[in-house]
Amino acid sequence: MNWLFYLAWPIAAPYFRLAFRFWKLEGREKIPKGGKIYAANHCSNAEGPILNLFHPKPVRFLGKSELFRPFYKRVVLKGVGSIPIIRGGSDSTALEKAVSALKKGDCIGIFPEGTRGNGKDLNPPHTGVIRLALLAEVPIVPVGISGAKRSWPKGKIFPKFGRKVWVKIGDPWYVPKPPPGREYTYEELRELANDLMFNRIGPLIDPSKNE
Repeated sequence: MNWLFYLAWPIAAPYFRLAFRFWKLEGREKIPKGGKIYAANHCSNAEGPILNLFHPKPVRFLGKSELFRPFYKRVVLKGVGSIPIIRGGSDSTALEKAVSALKKGDCIGIFPEGTRGNGKDLNPPHTGVIRLALLAEVPIVPVGISGAKRSWPKGKIFPKFGRKVWVKIGDPWYVPKPPPGREYTYEELRELANDLMFNRIGPLIDPSKNE
């Protein structure tokens, strides 16, 4: 587990720091100890490496299962600790693996939008991040990333060198538990996911830096 991360990251991290000119980070002091979920906006391939740049332990990501189908991608993704998840429904196996990792103190990275956006507008979020936080009883740390689209445009194999990236970390958020004796409805989960995406992550982003 994570063997490739520990093998390759010492080489890759300096490259990404130079590529992203990773010097603008706000809110590091807000990061809590122990297991946590980083929830960030997503418009580029840059966000995954960026989340790992400011965290001392590897951030494990939930990725759509389609990414794991080619053998070489499966080896790489599993080698860095990624967990495949089937989109379009409730993937109990993926959730169980993620909950187990969080309870052991690992960090999980999730992009609630589920797919890359245009860098200006946020897409409606999925509810999986809320479900996971409730099951694992860990905080969600909202992260707003600006400039990622300029740094690593869609379709490019490598990032453009020397483009600035801005990262803001928000206050950790424990999702409120439902009233005793019942579970949240899907509509209530959607409301909580929208709160996270638009009220907690959204204000941390500067869309003008993604143009």
